[in-house]
Amino acid sequence: MRFRSLTAALLICVVLLVPSCGKISIFVPPGSYSQIVLVTESGEPGGRNDDMIKVLQHPIDYYSKLEIQFRLRMVSAYDFDKEPPTKNMVIFGVVREGRTGQIIENFIGTNSVRKVLEGKSHVFKRMDYPVKGQLTVIVTASSPEKLRKVTEENGQLIRDIIETANRERLRENLLLREDTETARDLKIKYGFTMRIPDEYRVIRDWGDLPGIEIMRDYPHRGITISWHSWDKKTLATADSTMLYDFRSKVVYRIHDKEVMRPELVSWSFGEFGPYGAVRMDGYWESSVDMYGGPFICFFIHDRVRAKIWMIDCLVYAPGFNKHTLLREAIAVAESFRVN
Repeated sequence: MRFRSLTAALLICVVLLVPSCGKISIFVPPGSYSQIVLVTESGEPGGRNDDMIKVLQHPIDYYSKLEIQFRLRMVSAYDFDKEPPTKNMVIFGVVREGRTGQIIENFIGTNSVRKVLEGKSHVFKRMDYPVKGQLTVIVTASSPEKLRKVTEENGQLIRDIIETANRERLRENLLLREDTETARDLKIKYGFTMRIPDEYRVIRDWGDLPGIEIMRDYPHRGITISWHSWDKKTLATADSTMLYDFRSKVVYRIHDKEVMRPELVSWSFGEFGPYGAVRMDGYWESSVDMYGGPFICFFIHDRVRAKIWMIDCLVYAPGFNKHTLLREAIAVAESFRVN
């Protein structure tokens, strides 16, 4: 019954027809990547459901405003079979308890349920399931008390799973129409590659300053790639002063005398595509006018060439949600590769 319902729902969902050596049909579940269908026993706020609501509606401080990372629509497990495909779904409940427990076991299997009961696994990712293009995340435990603890301890992990899958699918869709000629030219001239969607344009006239900018208007999403010699054998957040100065010099010259404020900058170390990278989050503003916006910048250590690469993503979008636009910019930027 579940899959007969899904088959019928597929007929009314979005299909993209994109020209590229003929027409390619790509099924894309409806809705925004910022939306999540949350399946629980009751489908209503209250009790332990509030723990997961808090995790998914995590606020992000973009300096000029707080934005909720994901918007939720809650569904009772008893209405689950009526749900059409969606981009993101989270199933939340106790294994072998109620209708939610049955759905969870159908998704993860009896062997995985056994691991949950043994306390070994609690968060499961199912990509392209039950249909192509849908991410389903299952968060579960052996009891209500353990489920609350699992939710509290794994909030960041759950959000990261969803955001990573969002960027991967978004990038795949954007690159259905791709500027391969410009990408080949960047590889030859600058020693790196980046896959460029047709919606973006490349700016390279910086004079003696090394780098390029990839832009999409309206609203503005910009990706700056620049590089600098680096004699140190490592790159870490402890190098933040030098990295801050590096970005300051680049963006002041190419972005209408853009400046930053040190008190609005945060640092972390994580992954960027296949690379480890120092990440810098902050707020940019013009020093000659009254406008600005958030940015997220990644620094990659190129040991072979004794340099660092800066991949900087920023948006300028008054009246728009910044998180949605930054997600797209980072999705494109993550195609960056050192040759």
